[in-house]
Amino acid sequence: MHFFTFATEDTVLYEASESNNFGLDEIIEVRKDVDDAGVSVNVSRILARFDLQAMSQSVVRANAGATAKYYLNMYDAGSDNLTTSQSLYAYPTSGSWNMGRGKTTYSPAETEGCSWAYRTGQNEETYWTKADVKDTGGAWISGSGYEASQSFIHTDTELDMRMDVTSIVNKWFSNNIPNNGFMVKRSGSIGNNNVLLDEGSSTQLGNF
Repeated sequence: MHFFTFATEDTVLYEASESNNFGLDEIIEVRKDVDDAGVSVNVSRILARFDLQAMSQSVVRANAGATAKYYLNMYDAGSDNLTTSQSLYAYPTSGSWNMGRGKTTYSPAETEGCSWAYRTGQNEETYWTKADVKDTGGAWISGSGYEASQSFIHTDTELDMRMDVTSIVNKWFSNNIPNNGFMVKRSGSIGNNNVLLDEGSSTQLGNF
């Protein structure tokens, strides 16, 4: 049995635009460049949330709860400046967030909705972590069973992502944690790379 569902909400958090929202951009991007001094710059991370009710019901009807596997699928929209190896990581997002209706082309920029610094918007001042900490880039749960990853090497001709997120989805189904969606990010130890992923129908959660 295969079951697919698409993201109901997704957006990008950009370090360089800590208060700006990009919830309606056509492209979502996981990025981290490294400057000549070895400092990470231009970091961005993806948030993607799925309504899992229909998928959960499908698994129950098939009596497949013990064997079901879940994969987060994202599709390459043109990657460049990649290192010889790179990895993407997914975590369950910690806390609620508002996708917003901003775009990179908007001037002035949209500041309502989540951003690098805020969960819901600059005016509400709902920070991701402590009330006085803005430069956070989101918040996520980590630890055993709360992390998924996929690695790529420079010889790969296929850069679409199909990441096994079974352990995270099962924690949502068992109500161990609330379903606030995925945080997709780069490893802190890998830089000088830029991976672009399509938005909307391309952000997909599959049950196999």
